[in-house]
Amino acid sequence: MKEEQTYQQIKPIKKLENLVHSFWMHKNVSDEPEYMTIVPDSYLKIVFVVQNGKVTRYFMTGLWIRENTFTTPPNAINYGCRLKVLAPEYLLQQEVASILQGFKQLDLSYLNLKYFDLSSFEKIVHQWQMELLKIKSPKIITGNKLRLSQLLDRARGDATAKEVSEQIFWTNRQINRYLNKYIGVSLKKYLNIQKAYQSYIQIREGRFFPENYYYDRAHFVREIKKHTGKAPSELYELQNDRFIQIKNIKGE
Repeated sequence: MKEEQTYQQIKPIKKLENLVHSFWMHKNVSDEPEYMTIVPDSYLKIVFVVQNGKVTRYFMTGLWIRENTFTTPPNAINYGCRLKVLAPEYLLQQEVASILQGFKQLDLSYLNLKYFDLSSFEKIVHQWQMELLKIKSPKIITGNKLRLSQLLDRARGDATAKEVSEQIFWTNRQINRYLNKYIGVSLKKYLNIQKAYQSYIQIREGRFFPENYYYDRAHFVREIKKHTGKAPSELYELQNDRFIQIKNIKGE
């Protein structure tokens, strides 16, 4: 018998690609609650949980800078939308710095979720994208901000704050002011989150020594523990248990 697929991901349409990274779903196919530890991945999120065909939770997260715990009810499905750094200004039209490392509950009327057809992941993503387009700001993304977002996407942490500033012709002070206003962290902190997240790809394969980004093994272990609460070897051992998110990271 074919094993049921518990995780899927869909990329956004072109009109949203500078603001949305992806849409995802994760099923708990067990009759027991599923306890997960979610690690920072450099994205903001809108998430809802469906159980027995009804939405039971609906919330937005700020940027996470360390691990957080999450419980999925028995036989429930989590649906999420990962948002990029420009999303607060150009999509949500609000800052999320005030919910750094936290979340806020959303009303089912937000993005018209109460009217969604929940029969398939593909239908949910289509409806979600249509609603996001309705709230998308008509403002044109300025060149320096667009260059910032695109560079962060490409580098995935493999750059210093100075290098980012020099490449996009925007001062480090200006970048920090912008990121702190909308997501609550400096550029250096954001890059550190990206570096750690990219390292989870090698960790899940059993490689516990720094291959990129870090000065030495001590620096590597210290940064991973700062963001996850665990050493690299512990993350590897727990990836099929509490840290199942690590199994689904895409090297893209």
